[in-house]
Amino acid sequence: MKAATLSVFFPALVSAHGFVQQIWFGNNLVDTWNPYKDPQKNPPVNKITRIFKDNGPVTDGRFTTEEITCNIGRDGVNNIPVTATAQVAAGSLIKFMWTDWQSDHPGPILTYLANCNGPCSSFSGSTGNVWVKIDHAGYDANEAVPWASKRLPTQNSTWEVQLPSSIAPGEYILRHEILGLQRTNKNGSLAQFYPGCHQITVTGSGTTKLPEGIALPGAYQPDDTKSIFLEYRDISATNPYTPPGGPIWGDGGWKS
Repeated sequence: MKAATLSVFFPALVSAHGFVQQIWFGNNLVDTWNPYKDPQKNPPVNKITRIFKDNGPVTDGRFTTEEITCNIGRDGVNNIPVTATAQVAAGSLIKFMWTDWQSDHPGPILTYLANCNGPCSSFSGSTGNVWVKIDHAGYDANEAVPWASKRLPTQNSTWEVQLPSSIAPGEYILRHEILGLQRTNKNGSLAQFYPGCHQITVTGSGTTKLPEGIALPGAYQPDDTKSIFLEYRDISATNPYTPPGGPIWGDGGWKS
């Protein structure tokens, strides 16, 4: 897909929430689904992102449903595959460019891959342990801004992830999200997830298949006191935080 410049910006809409509006795949810049600009286009746009309704979170316990897979869909339908993919070489640096993320939503940033085992246009991702985490950042006391999501504004609302270099070519879903923990001390179901699913075609000579991962929905539960149902102000260097979704997988296998 050819890069395009996103010409319309919505500061009033994104001041409290947000979504990924563009992605750099190596040197290729790709526009993603914009819920405020793209629905009005005729003929409909065909982008790499599975359609979601707005810039708000999956919350109020709904993250135990299919809505957590790729965000809340439109017209009551969730997680609809698209036909477009973005080509990216294994091992590439990927840069997720969020809308102007100024929210006071402390929490982790997480990225997953799922192998579509064929065209992603024929793959759901809402069942099975198909989601493999390739990157996460939670609370790091050595950073000037310890929470990953609160560092995002200091990085021009951009988050970088390295795609594993050993993975086999094929079509995958790249799932990237922010989890806001600002309300979870009252009820774990009040966690705010901001996921997005982007279909990619990985190229290269790698031969490594993804291992078994986690299920989404399934892996995130509101009674998880290590990752979701907690008081974020209690997290510190001596009381570390564990992001949900299990360990990271990458070149060389599983990591902490």
